[in-house]
Amino acid sequence: MHHGKHLRRLNRTSGHRKALLRNLVSSLVEHGRIETTVAKAKTLQPIADSMITLGKKGDVEAKKKALAYLNSRDVTIPKLFEELAPRFANRQGGYTRIQRIGKRYGDNAPMAVIEYIDGPTDLKREMVTATLAKKFNSPSASVKGLLENEQKIKELGLPNSLVRNLKKVQFSNSIESLDREIQKKMSSNNNL
Repeated sequence: MHHGKHLRRLNRTSGHRKALLRNLVSSLVEHGRIETTVAKAKTLQPIADSMITLGKKGDVEAKKKALAYLNSRDVTIPKLFEELAPRFANRQGGYTRIQRIGKRYGDNAPMAVIEYIDGPTDLKREMVTATLAKKFNSPSASVKGLLENEQKIKELGLPNSLVRNLKKVQFSNSIESLDREIQKKMSSNNNL
């Protein structure tokens, strides 16, 4: 029976598809964020998460499996085992995020950014801090005061999705670092 055999073929032969996914995972581990089509990102997500699981195991067998799969091993293996694995040590799964970014110009293919969450270039954190920098009127406003005061959220007219994203971002980043980043963006907006 042919049950349970579905996978995204991505209009490629099996060898080409395996090579494509290996290259995408290697680039994701190396750079932390890549831009690709939505279908490729959805296919890549479980493989990228399993690489983090190998990194968290950290034993010889896990290193052998990662060496067998990843390209540019001198860059990706140390980054996986020494940087990414400790960052996700307390997280049980869901290491990647797919953010849709629109359509590609040439063929109108839906594009997405896939990234490891809680990193220095976290797309969700950048969007939240940029929006809050635009909404805050005074430099004395803080994220902590905003999270504690429901009335202030309504006064600023913040959508529920932004508040939800702020709470998600707050778990992995300190409130002080978010405040510093918002203040920096506010000062750069005032200079323009």
